[in-house]
Amino acid sequence: MGQALVQEGARSVFGGRRGPRFSALALVVAAVLAVTAGCSGDKPKAEPTHKPTPTGPTLLSFAVYGPPQVITAYAKIAASFTAEHPDTVVNVKPYDSAEAAHAAIAKQLADGDPPDVFLAPLTDLPDLVANHSVRRLDELLGERNVDFGDGYQRYSLEAFSAENALQCMPVDVSPMVVYYNTDLIHLPLLTTPGSKTITSETGWSLDQFAAAAHQVKKSGSRGVYIAPTLQQIAPFIWSGGGSLVDHLDEPTTLTLAGGSTEKALEKLLEIVRDPTITFSKKQLASRSALQRFKSGQLGMMLGYRSLTPVLRAQQGLNFDVMPMPKVGSKATAGESSGLCISAKSAHPNKTADFIAYAVSDDSSALLADTGYVVPVNLDVANSDAFLQPGDEPASAEIFNNTVRNIRRFSSADTWPSVEKSTATLLSDLFYDAVIDPLDGRLKAIDAASAPLFTPIPTPSGTTSPSATPTS
Repeated sequence: MGQALVQEGARSVFGGRRGPRFSALALVVAAVLAVTAGCSGDKPKAEPTHKPTPTGPTLLSFAVYGPPQVITAYAKIAASFTAEHPDTVVNVKPYDSAEAAHAAIAKQLADGDPPDVFLAPLTDLPDLVANHSVRRLDELLGERNVDFGDGYQRYSLEAFSAENALQCMPVDVSPMVVYYNTDLIHLPLLTTPGSKTITSETGWSLDQFAAAAHQVKKSGSRGVYIAPTLQQIAPFIWSGGGSLVDHLDEPTTLTLAGGSTEKALEKLLEIVRDPTITFSKKQLASRSALQRFKSGQLGMMLGYRSLTPVLRAQQGLNFDVMPMPKVGSKATAGESSGLCISAKSAHPNKTADFIAYAVSDDSSALLADTGYVVPVNLDVANSDAFLQPGDEPASAEIFNNTVRNIRRFSSADTWPSVEKSTATLLSDLFYDAVIDPLDGRLKAIDAASAPLFTPIPTPSGTTSPSATPTS
């Protein structure tokens, strides 16, 4: 008997938090497989008869990850699909984080026994395509009348495409935004005589963002926190006309030193190194930026949509969101996930039926209702199911309006190790007492990244990343 088990799992925005597990919930219809038994005795065998062999419903395995509310929503979607398609049962296999799901699915793919359909972050797509692990979806979903033209976020459809085909069907996408405490930050006061009023539509400049941070005067509080990571500094670099790497698809080094990138970083560092508006490294070690924001001691921090339910749970906290500040043009980072059919699935058509169902209006509304995701289904993204009027943030439409400003990170499979290995150097850039000359510091970070982009051959003839110390 197949059964869906649901475990709690949480993944941060903003980059991979693990949450506690919780007891299994049986939310998906169980499949009862009919079996037949034959009997034989000592009597001579009779001539065989050609009776049809009874069969049960087709079983589809579905691997998902996320916080418990999202897992539960997917389990309900699977149960509803099964109720409407009694010849197919979808068994949900939950994982407590994207990392855990990635490791398990990678092993299952290697063993030749992967799930029929699985949820995967956009960052996994290059490996999945390179290893021929997924089945293209454009034709399968087109046959099922999925409206690729106007029904779904174009950015996400393009992001999950490769080799001139849609490889996985996106289900959610969130741009990075600025969360701000509305009791500490007052946007109308930032408008100077003769300038345009700051709104979620017009956005704001980096100077106005800094001015907002300086509004926080409450004792023991600070105005802003930006994490010293490539993910959080990237939007400022892109907005200033710079780039993180020398080539997106085949990078050989970070390119933080020189040109527009260095100029954008100079402006950002003026903010994050100002002790009157930012907490010190020591202060953050004793109490995190998220804890301080929730307790009303921090005016602004960066995050994705998945931060919303975490903040809603904090009693007495009033908050809203704004687009990322502009150094020059509009730019932000994003995260997205999609549903993929395993190339080894024995049931591609029934699995495609399920995916089409999972991105329908009703299913997308179930996911949106959790508060954790921004659905790529545009009808639902622009409906009350996602906007949730009366709940914070009041400016939830910003998540929809700024998807178009998402820029992509490098698709190199070594990118995660580059992010991890440069974390300490970036942290020093934010918190060291003296960083002059800045150009030298940035050149050192670029140089440290280069070996990670170019794996060193091992004696056996295989390749592995160089042994650069990690943070």
